Amino acid sequence: MRIHLRATASLVALTSLLLTGCAAAEPPSTGSDHADTALSHVHAIVPAPDDDGFLLGTHEGLYAATADGQLGSRVGSYGFDAMGLTAVDDTLIASGHPGRGTPGELGEGNLGIIRSSDGGTTWEPVAFTGEKDFHVLTAAPDGTLYGQETGSAQMLASSDLGASWSPTGATLLAFALVVDATGRIIATTPDGPQVSTDRGATFGPLPDSPTVSLIAVSPDGQQLIGVGSKGSLWSSTTRDPSWRNIGTAHGSTQAMAVTDAGDILIVDDSGLSLLPFT
Repeated sequence: MRIHLRATASLVALTSLLLTGCAAAEPPSTGSDHADTALSHVHAIVPAPDDDGFLLGTHEGLYAATADGQLGSRVGSYGFDAMGLTAVDDTLIASGHPGRGTPGELGEGNLGIIRSSDGGTTWEPVAFTGEKDFHVLTAAPDGTLYGQETGSAQMLASSDLGASWSPTGATLLAFALVVDATGRIIATTPDGPQVSTDRGATFGPLPDSPTVSLIAVSPDGQQLIGVGSKGSLWSSTTRDPSWRNIGTAHGSTQAMAVTDAGDILIVDDSGLSLLPFT
């Protein structure tokens, strides 16, 4: 069965406006207004452990998506609110809240940290079961997990796939969190993007960055993509830290990821789109 992110019967549109010719042209953008999405909210997009497309962590569980932006069926039978979804190699880490079909052993109210070794089909409780809810989680290239549980401004880290956690030393309110190939931890916050170069002990303003509320990193950790005001999309790399406008999202952006080809898989008010990187 194939479902659609939008509540229409048509396939998810992969609408993108490409730069054409040599004249100055508008950067590419996602599509125009559509009906309300069938999935109420998408929290995160991560590469599928089998290297076949992506997984979307949603309010109703995990859903598969192809690299060209087509949404597939739900993965597994656990209809939990999948927050903080991230991946370390073939292991998925998540948090959130139980839903229909969620085994009681994963926790009541809050799921704490849960883990899957079979691509999200089944999950096991790992830490803070029934106690905490992490809205932001991310994995560094060395496998270290960084996160922040709801209700606390304390940044936490784990070096054993989420089994144990320790404060890094920093406190800040993070809306989104990524780690690039150089080990920089970058958080979007009410005070603008913040960066740590000491494994989360301290954070300071990210130099010369536009104000972005959502941020994603490429699979190789070299490219950053951010969403700024009015849906503006910005890109920076570890080789060139300057930011440039590369396109426009439509309305409110829920989640995004960068494909191996460097394109942007994004969920916004136009549904699920693949935006070519220019």
